[in-house]
Amino acid sequence: MTVTSYYTAAEAIERLAQVRISESTFYRWVREGIISKELPKGRQRGALYPQDEVEAQIRRETGGAGSSRTSEPEERREGVTDWITAADLPYVLALDYELYGPGGYVDISITRAWWEKNPRMCRILFDGTDRRYIWGALTIMPLPEPTIHKLLRGELEERDITPADILTYEDGKQYYGYVASAAIRPEYRQHFGVLIKSMLDFWCEQYPRVQLIKLYAYAASEEGLGMIKHLFFSPRYDLGENAFELDPYRYNPSRLIQRFHECVRTRG
Repeated sequence: MTVTSYYTAAEAIERLAQVRISESTFYRWVREGIISKELPKGRQRGALYPQDEVEAQIRRETGGAGSSRTSEPEERREGVTDWITAADLPYVLALDYELYGPGGYVDISITRAWWEKNPRMCRILFDGTDRRYIWGALTIMPLPEPTIHKLLRGELEERDITPADILTYEDGKQYYGYVASAAIRPEYRQHFGVLIKSMLDFWCEQYPRVQLIKLYAYAASEEGLGMIKHLFFSPRYDLGENAFELDPYRYNPSRLIQRFHECVRTRG
């Protein structure tokens, strides 16, 4: 009879660290059923993970080396961006849950209706080898400016936004954008600029047929504040202590915005 050996979570994470695989990757494997999770009889905590499954996944991930990672380290893997799809929703929800905990994000039933109204609002950044492993997401919603001001003043909650409030892009029109979320896994923060650039590239591609007039943001998270600082948003204290705005066509020291300026000049 074969006797199964197990790792505790701490032991599995330590083993993965030896081959430069992150803790978040371990829990993703568990969540996706790649590595099974077993609870000792009569216990609610202290899950155990079969060593053979952990080691087999390490071999697959490292090309069979096991002791040293032969493929690119996670921080050097290629990140790919795309518009969110219905199939991505569970994985974006998992990202939000991991970053903000229960109650720290808008319910998926609401956000699904948003993206169905305008599928060009949320860009995701994911592992180029596995779309299910989402590194980050950026949502910019085209809304009437008075609606955005209500959000920034706290007179309207994000969860109260309805599909009727969301605008769709039409030729010859101009839009105000509200940064509803800017989320990135801590271990992939250095890739966040790729996600921002992909959104700016979209706006450049639409120019001058469709134009973004101004971006508004509320500094509700560390990631959001990081983007605000990175793109040199200006404070709007008249709207709230954590309210900011960005005119994407004015001089800006951000390289991302400067590249956007160069792009629109070639299309104008």
